[in-house]
Amino acid sequence: MREQRILGNVIQGMMTLGLLLSAFTRPLLAQEAELPPIADPPPIEPASPPTQFPGSPAIEPVRDVRPPPAPSTDSFTEMPNEGELTPGNAFNDHRFCYVLHGEVRAAYDSNIFIREHGAEDDFIFTIQPGLAMGWGDFKSELYGPNSFRHRFERYLGKNYIFADYSPSYTWFATHGGEDSFDHDARLEGEWTIKRLTLGVRARYLTENVAEPDIGDRVEERHLNVALTSSYDYSGKTSFEVNAYYNGLDYAGNRVDTGEWKNDDWLNYQISPKVKLGVGGAVAYVNRSSGPTQTYEQGLVRAKYEASQKVTLAVTAGAEWRQTQDSPNRTDGVFQLDLAWTPFDGSYIYLQAYRRAYNSGIEGSEYFLATGASIEYRQRLFQRFFFDLTAGYQNADYKDELGSPNFGRSDDLYFVRPGVGFDITTWLNCEITGEYQKNDSSIPGHSYDTTIAAVRLNLLF
Repeated sequence: MREQRILGNVIQGMMTLGLLLSAFTRPLLAQEAELPPIADPPPIEPASPPTQFPGSPAIEPVRDVRPPPAPSTDSFTEMPNEGELTPGNAFNDHRFCYVLHGEVRAAYDSNIFIREHGAEDDFIFTIQPGLAMGWGDFKSELYGPNSFRHRFERYLGKNYIFADYSPSYTWFATHGGEDSFDHDARLEGEWTIKRLTLGVRARYLTENVAEPDIGDRVEERHLNVALTSSYDYSGKTSFEVNAYYNGLDYAGNRVDTGEWKNDDWLNYQISPKVKLGVGGAVAYVNRSSGPTQTYEQGLVRAKYEASQKVTLAVTAGAEWRQTQDSPNRTDGVFQLDLAWTPFDGSYIYLQAYRRAYNSGIEGSEYFLATGASIEYRQRLFQRFFFDLTAGYQNADYKDELGSPNFGRSDDLYFVRPGVGFDITTWLNCEITGEYQKNDSSIPGHSYDTTIAAVRLNLLF
């Protein structure tokens, strides 16, 4: 009851703040030039799981789709892809430019350490300025996957390259020991040379997050690098060669991982509405403690565009994983994505998946995540947005007898509503809430938490 009253007061305060901001900036809005009409939501690509998990997806997504927002750090095996690397203008005549951006966030979390018993709540505040410099039209790439504006705008293929650095400081109202100064540095670019399209994305990120796999709040350091290429052999046939590195380090007594991966694809457009692909992947997983792993994948994928309003994409295959001093395992992996735009400004997205993740717990190996989520987005009066996402995920741990996670299975449920609105052309506000509940088969990993947040996004 106490948490519900606190949460109610927080949400009420956030709504009051949003109304005050809207009223305060109404004169500014009258002076602003009218925003261009926002296009229908773009097609989407597979998202990260609903909560932060270590490692990287063990299945490659169907191409030509852009990710829906997710609270976790995207693995670079999710992007870029063939659909994003389409021919564009040549760096806008090599014009150099810079962009200033930033974020201010205030949140209430009812269980900051995701504990099964003795939950501790707190108010969390974050300020994050940023500076990006580069060539070409890259401003749209800075909206980020969590921005409401990003979700509702369509971006054409273009050539660009930029570097972005966004330091942040996070402080807790009552748990000062969790305060952190973090870094987010990115290098990103894509360009086309006749039939060959090349892409690069690299990111170094540090953060203090609640980690369901570990069952506690931990400091993490991510290093993700993707080098991608696509060659258009003919109007119907294309080839892809992609390389990835995903590294995750923890502070304290945890298991750090580094994964090197290569995947290659042959794609064929059999009809204007259907594209098929066949491919394979090989990967090596190095762990700071415990056995190393290797795995191979054989995959097929298909994309069906029934119309401009409906897109269905499916990837499926098998994964063969070898772990030192443990039996070899074979698992099925898949991903399904359905995007539907029934009306102007409305968007429905359904995803189902099964993929593998490395565990950060000492003595543990990896787990298979199987889940589904559905998201509904609605644009109102050009400046206002509504979003509702709900989902479920099962984490099935593949550990041997004697492991701390032997026989562990987690069932995670979540629901996440949100609203957003443009205050000016360079400032928007988002108000979100989230409820998570995790039921684990072993003690100490079950929890539930409620989060309410207000965020101001600036982009000049």
